[in-house]
Parts: sequence; structure tokens; C-alpha cells
Amino acid sequence: MIIIEELKKSFGPNEILKGVNWKQVRGDLAVIIGPSGCGKSTFLRCLNQLETFDSGKISIDGIVIDHTGQKNSTTEEKKRVLELRRTVGMVFQNFNLFPHMTVLGNIIEGPIQIKKTPKDEAETIAIELLKKVGLQERANFYPSQLSGGQQQRVAIARALAMKPKVMLFDEPTSALDPQLVDEVLYVMKEVAEEGMTMLVVTHEMNFARDVSDQVIFFHSGKIEEFGPPEKIFTEPDSPKTREFLKKHLSSNSKN
Repeated sequence: MIIIEELKKSFGPNEILKGVNWKQVRGDLAVIIGPSGCGKSTFLRCLNQLETFDSGKISIDGIVIDHTGQKNSTTEEKKRVLELRRTVGMVFQNFNLFPHMTVLGNIIEGPIQIKKTPKDEAETIAIELLKKVGLQERANFYPSQLSGGQQQRVAIARALAMKPKVMLFDEPTSALDPQLVDEVLYVMKEVAEEGMTMLVVTHEMNFARDVSDQVIFFHSGKIEEFGPPEKIFTEPDSPKTREFLKKHLSSNSKN
């Protein structure tokens, strides 16, 4: 479903991604962990082309963006980028809802404008998704009238309304008060159980351990180590992984 080859990205002189390789089968949930500044969020943003990578190749559900040779901005590549963005949904740290639109308006905007879905059909889909995330009674509320957890659940519904094949989550609970985290993680678990292919950047170690199929440890712009959660959390091979987990698991237990 996802094939990443030698992905590199720099901002000026700072090399953020240093040749990342990754393969993920359809329906798997992979969680990305690692210290701040190691390239996790940049990696996700390259996958849906919010950031243009410098070199390498990505393939998602057969859609290929290839910068292994001479870079170009041909019409054909622009079409592939648009197709990729329709295939990949993304949920951000800070919700990114339109403040002037209702919850329903936020969810139907993408399907109507991008996929040309008729409004009544888009609204029917939106109401079903609001039921899924437990917010059907908030359809006519505005984002400012919702808690952070509710806004993030709306953001998940909005991404799902585009019927993506892959969902990317960039630290979706980091902007939430601790008491609101579980309601968002619960919705994410439900989406995963329905077979969605997911890549999740998170600091929620219990979620990574209990729900993921694969755990990826990022360090200094590369994948330092990956494996099933029982391996990474109990017998990691890399000293860097062990050091990171020792720090974060002890901090979680204190909380």
C-alpha cells in the first residue's frame, strides 16, 4: 500500500530526512515515535505532498511521485499529486477547521468542492460520520462552540468524508487537555479496526503499544528501528530506542 524509497528533504542547509525507506501493507496501523525535531512530521507532510521532497520516491496505492532522477514539475506530475491528495487523508495537531463554517459545513466542503459530490449526498455521508465520532448532535455548531477533543473528532470525520485509502495523523492529541485525549484515541482505534491503513505520529505510548501493528522509531532524520510493538517496547535492538523509551515510559507512568 505504501512504499517509500530513499526519501530526502532539506530546509536550507538543514537536512531533515536523510534517506527514509518504509513499506506498509494495506490495513496496517504504523505508529511513528521519536524525539522532537527528528523528522516525523516532515515525513508525513511529504507523503501527502504538503511538503515537496528533494529526492527519492513514494508510492501510495499505486500512485507514484518519483524524484530519483531529474526533478520536474510537469503537468503529469501535478495530476499525480492531486490524485495522491485525494487518496491520503490527514489530521493535524491543531484541527485546522474553518471557523466560519458549522461542523456540517466543514465536513461537506471537501467532497463538494474537490470530489464534486452532490450536496445532499455529502450531507448524508457527513451525518453518518458524525454518528461514528459521537457528534451528530453538534452538526450545526461552530468550531468555537466545541471542546478541543470534539474539534479533533470533527477533523477526523472531515478527513474520512473524502473516502481516503490512507490516513495520516500528525500528533493528533498533542494540543488537547489530558482529559480529552482518550475520546480522540477511541475514534482512531475504531477507524483502525475497520481496516484503514494508518500512519500515526504520536507521543501516546500506550496507544502505540496496544493498537499498532508496527512501531517506527525515528532518530535524526532516519528510521532507526521498527518492528511489532511487543518487540520494540520489550526488546529494542537500538540503544537510542531503549534510551527514548526509558525516558518516555517513565514519564508516562508518573503522569
